[in-house]
Amino acid sequence: MKNVVITLLVLAAGYLAYLQFGDSEQANNNSNNEKFKQRQTTTKVEKRDINFSVTVAGELSPAEKVSVRPEVNGKIAELAVDISDFVKKGDLLFRLDDKDIRIEIDSRKKQIDSANLQLAQSQKEFERASQLYQDDLVSKEVYESAKNKFELSKISRDRAQNDYDLTSEKLSKTSVVAPFDCTVLSRPVSLGQAVSGSGGQSGGTEVMEVADLKNLIILSHVNQSDVSRMKVNQSVSIEIEAVADLIVEGVVERIAPQATIKSGIKGFSTRIKLINTDSSTVKTGMTATIKIPVANSKGVTALKLASIFTERNDSKQKTETFAYVKQTDGKYAKQMIEV
Repeated sequence: MKNVVITLLVLAAGYLAYLQFGDSEQANNNSNNEKFKQRQTTTKVEKRDINFSVTVAGELSPAEKVSVRPEVNGKIAELAVDISDFVKKGDLLFRLDDKDIRIEIDSRKKQIDSANLQLAQSQKEFERASQLYQDDLVSKEVYESAKNKFELSKISRDRAQNDYDLTSEKLSKTSVVAPFDCTVLSRPVSLGQAVSGSGGQSGGTEVMEVADLKNLIILSHVNQSDVSRMKVNQSVSIEIEAVADLIVEGVVERIAPQATIKSGIKGFSTRIKLINTDSSTVKTGMTATIKIPVANSKGVTALKLASIFTERNDSKQKTETFAYVKQTDGKYAKQMIEV
C-alpha cells in the first residue's frame, strides 16, 4: 500500500512539472511570435554618407632595429649601456679590450721607422751610383743593383705604413657607438666575455640589439581584393588593443608590389607608419587593429543591406540586383537597382 502511494505522488509531481513546462514553453513561443510580428519589414530610401573601411591586424615594431656586433674579435672591456637605456647617436655602446692592439701599433710604428731609415740609406746609395754611372766610374750592374735596392726599400716602407693603418683602423673598431638615436632592447653578453667579429663565418657575436622606438610601424597583410583601393600616404586609424580607448593616427608608407599568401589568404604586405605616438604608452610588440578607409560616398541614395537581393538570371546570363518597392495600393513590386 505504501509503495502504491509513493508511486501515485511521483506521477502527480511529474504531471504538474509537465504542465508547468508546457505553459512556460507556450509563453516563450507566444513571446517569440509577438516579436516576429512586430519586426521591421520595410525601410525607407534615404540620402546619407557611406564610408567603407578595411580592417586588418598587425603588430607594432620599430622602423629601425639593428643587431649590434663588433667588426673585430676581442673581449668585452666595457658595457656602457643596459636594457631599456636610451642612447643618442654617436654615444658609446660597448668597448673591447684593446691592450694587444695597442702593443701591435707600437710595433708597427717601429717597423715604419726602420723602413724609413732603410729607404733613406738606399736612396743615398742609388743617387751616388747614378752619378758614378753617368761618369762611367761603375758598371751598369752596380747601378741596377742600387736602383733595385732603392725600389724595394720604398715597397717595404709602404707595406709598413699600410700595416700600421690597418692596425689603427682595427683599434678604432674596438669602440662601438650608436648608429642612431635608439633604445637598447637586449644585451645578451657580460663583461669579460670573448666575442667574435662580424667578418667571420658565424657573422659575429650579437652584443646587443637596439631600435628607434620613437618611429614605430606595422606590417600588415591586406587582402588582394582591397589593396587596389589603397594608396601610399593614405591616412588610417589604429586601435591599440593593450591600451583601452587608445586610437592613434597612421599613414600607409609602402605597399608591396607582389602578392604573398599568408594564412591561406592572398594579399599584399603593407607598411603603416604611426604618427605622434607616446613611447611610454605604445610599445613595440603590441597588437593593433588598423582601419583603412578604401571608399566613401557623400549624399548618396542608400538602403539597408537586408532589403537588397541578388538573383542569377540565366536567360540574360547575369546576376540581377533588386529590391521590393511598396506601391500606392500597398502591394510590393520587384524593382531592379544598381549598386
